[in-house]
Amino acid sequence: MSAVGNTGTSEWLRRCSLIVSDAAGNGLDLSQLHIQFKVGQSDLETPNNAYIRVYNLSEKTSKQIQKEFTQVTLQAGYVNGAFGIIHSGTIKQIRRGKFNNMDTYLDIMAADTDIGLNFGVVNKTLAAGAKPSDQAQVYANAMQAPIGFQQYGVGDVALIRGKVMYGMARDGMRNLARSTGTTWSVQNGKVVVIPLTGYLPSEAVVLNSRTGLIGLPEQTQEGISATCLLNPKIQIGTQVQINNADIQRAQVNIDYTAFNVFPSIADDGFYRVLVCEHEGDTRGQPWYSKLVCLTVNPTVAPNKAVQPYG
Repeated sequence: MSAVGNTGTSEWLRRCSLIVSDAAGNGLDLSQLHIQFKVGQSDLETPNNAYIRVYNLSEKTSKQIQKEFTQVTLQAGYVNGAFGIIHSGTIKQIRRGKFNNMDTYLDIMAADTDIGLNFGVVNKTLAAGAKPSDQAQVYANAMQAPIGFQQYGVGDVALIRGKVMYGMARDGMRNLARSTGTTWSVQNGKVVVIPLTGYLPSEAVVLNSRTGLIGLPEQTQEGISATCLLNPKIQIGTQVQINNADIQRAQVNIDYTAFNVFPSIADDGFYRVLVCEHEGDTRGQPWYSKLVCLTVNPTVAPNKAVQPYG
């Protein structure tokens, strides 16, 4: 293991775990090998993805992974710090290759619940009195993904009459989210529903130079962009706290004022994570989390709570 950050202590000693397995849970632990990875997570209805490269596996092990295993679980963090799952998904493609006559690699491309998101279909009827959580459970079952967290906003009311549920489960979840003032996504195999005015129920992750913030956050048209040392505590919907004095404001283009539309900078410095990309190399330099965040204003109407523009 190599160290990042404060190399004078063991606080930043890297830790990585990579498990490939079959549907029954039987698998191989590849954690001690040289591993590189890029993981993309977002607050969208599309599957999260992971690109993982493992170096110098034996030919026998490489063939075994290609033939027998369908699932991958990647964890990352630190020996004496935060450590947790950053991707759990289905193996979509495996590619074997060589750098030279001595060094080989195995590429694993994986996606999180892509089959359920793309092909999950609902054909069910709910009786009057069913709550939004009951509807979400039906859609989650169709996608073969358990509920990880759910909390509803202004539309958390029971059905006054029965409801016929038919069609793609992701479309049903989209309509449910719109009617209840929430957003939804699938994170590490679990359906997550969060109010537009809320966050995941966890303590805000403070980002500054002492806790791993790298460089200066920046106001961009996509959101407040920041990079920090890899932190598995940062998930989609997590609350992060950034010192507003550190945020570099966007430069206004005076020739095209119509395009000067930028996300708000929060008065209190708290932001909601919408995109998180983890990148790591167990024997190299990269060990980062790259974030795109937006401010959330809980004092306004739910459909205006997430403030992309200011």
